[in-house]
Amino acid sequence: MEPVPPEIARLFEASEERRRKLAALPWPEKVRMVVRLQQMAAPILRARGIAAHPWELDEEEPPADAASGEE
Repeated sequence: MEPVPPEIARLFEASEERRRKLAALPWPEKVRMVVRLQQMAAPILRARGIAAHPWELDEEEPPADAASGEE
C-alpha cells in the first residue's frame, strides 16, 4: 500500500478535527444546525415538487442547565 500524500493526510486530520468539534457541541446547538439545514433545503425541495416542512424552534434562550447538556 502506498503512503498517503501529506496534503491528503492534512485533509483527513482537518475532517477529524471538525467532527470532534461538532460532536462536542451541546445538543440544542446541534438541533439548531439541523433546522437551519432544513430551512436551506426547503426551497430546493419545493421547487422539485416535494413537500418540505422545516421544524420551527422557539428562539428563546434555553435554561442554563439545558444549554450545558446537564440534566
